[in-house]
Amino acid sequence: MKLSIISPTYNEGENVGRLIGELERILHGTDYEILISDDDSPDQTWARVEEIGRRNPRVRALRRTCNRGLGPSVVDGFSSATGEAVACIDADLQHDPTILPKMLKELENGSDLVVATRYMPGGGTANWGLIRRFGSWACTKLAQVLLGVKLRDPMSGYFMMRRDDFLKIRDGLNVRGFKILLEIAAHMRPRRLGEVPYTFGPRAIGESKLSNKIVLAYLSQVWRLYRLPRAA
Repeated sequence: MKLSIISPTYNEGENVGRLIGELERILHGTDYEILISDDDSPDQTWARVEEIGRRNPRVRALRRTCNRGLGPSVVDGFSSATGEAVACIDADLQHDPTILPKMLKELENGSDLVVATRYMPGGGTANWGLIRRFGSWACTKLAQVLLGVKLRDPMSGYFMMRRDDFLKIRDGLNVRGFKILLEIAAHMRPRRLGEVPYTFGPRAIGESKLSNKIVLAYLSQVWRLYRLPRAA
């Protein structure tokens, strides 16, 4: 099964080369492509990717100049992918790329959706304070209770699925939702869910994009998804 790894980026020029190098090493011998879906970054992240792509044709940049945002970037990346399996991973190396082969094996063994989770044995978070831990726990419980999703980590941005399954629900997704996994899970209702533990690491270079505005956007997204009609 060919794997397309999509990483949505904005001003990740200092991180993207290291991410691609790690992916090339980890996926050696695997049928894969790396697609960096970049929101026309001022630091020209896309140009750095194009430079790498000249030596490795499995690496390419999707330079997005309109409809910017995390959700649209992931959706455009999945839509442009050529693999049977598509994975979303952050470029800042907080998502551990070494578990990608395990995630792919879960998908090949019959899971509809495979999520890298911090909240199961073997997973965790690095250098999080008490307030952030509590906030993440509260947001997780909110999604589980209101939306009925069985994910242990519905706020994860690190996941994998079959591209054909994504295409079936793509037109119904609200890409402005902050957490694209939550959007996908609420529409897809996976029959078989796979979860792989990982430790959410510190950001390699640069600043976190987490803010109060993002938290409010998440709460708004959960409320909107809660109001969606449920299948009988």
